[in-house]
Amino acid sequence: MIRIGLDDDEKRKIITDYVNSNGIRKVFIFYYKDFPLEYNNPGVDTEHIEYADIIMYKFFYRLLEEIDNNVLLVFNECLRTQNRSDLTYNCAHHYCNQTKHKIVFEYFPFIEDNSDFMILLDFLNKYKYKGKSFKDEFLSQEDILVKPKHFTIKTIDIDVTQKDVEKYEKMKQSLFDNLGESDPDTIPRRLHAWAGNLKKNYIKPDLFYVARNKRFKLPNVITYREAEKRDYIVIDMPHRRINFNDFLKKTGMQDIVFINSGLKVDLYYINDLREWAERLGEFYDQASLYKQKCA
Repeated sequence: MIRIGLDDDEKRKIITDYVNSNGIRKVFIFYYKDFPLEYNNPGVDTEHIEYADIIMYKFFYRLLEEIDNNVLLVFNECLRTQNRSDLTYNCAHHYCNQTKHKIVFEYFPFIEDNSDFMILLDFLNKYKYKGKSFKDEFLSQEDILVKPKHFTIKTIDIDVTQKDVEKYEKMKQSLFDNLGESDPDTIPRRLHAWAGNLKKNYIKPDLFYVARNKRFKLPNVITYREAEKRDYIVIDMPHRRINFNDFLKKTGMQDIVFINSGLKVDLYYINDLREWAERLGEFYDQASLYKQKCA
């Protein structure tokens, strides 16, 4: 089964119900390091294995011997790369082939778009979905339930001077002129961080903010990795989508507020986020049509 958007208490209940209904003798919980799933059931042996350790020899051969149809595999927030052929995924598939009992928990159904959902389906049945692209009809072919997370995206629009605009354009031109063989993605990254510096005077001491790094040296401005469960105002976005997805998981935020300089690079990141939220909404709508929706 695949369950999308649940909290840890809901996940634990599902595991317990599944164990009790299927005569499970052992549970393996694979989890990403930032999202451990505590689970302790006196009636069944449970082992927790961190995502990065899935490929380790010390686990691989032992698990292949130990996993059978009396074992439940739980994958908790293990959608970590869009590469469907990733080595860690491939090792996990070997484990999955040993048992029919598998539960996949993810906060979001994808990292970037619905093609990533195929990675979750591969955990359930790699052979069935091998080489196939995502189709909405797949949502009705497995035990899939979705608890939607809907987001609002608002901006705090600030004023920048003409001098700042000229500096921005000069920096952009310089980055293009000196790009050489470097990754072109470094250009928006650097411009976005520069634009973030223009927002320092708009940081209020009684609110919490998130930024790419610690350059502001203020107690109420944290980095994405430091985020905890509360609302933050976004100064600048991380470059990688998965880092922002993790941030939303940790904080539980659904109302996103972004300080917008009005410079083109900020507009790019805002529009990119809005497009992602739209794709997410479309997935939830399809899940609802196929009646794969949690209350």
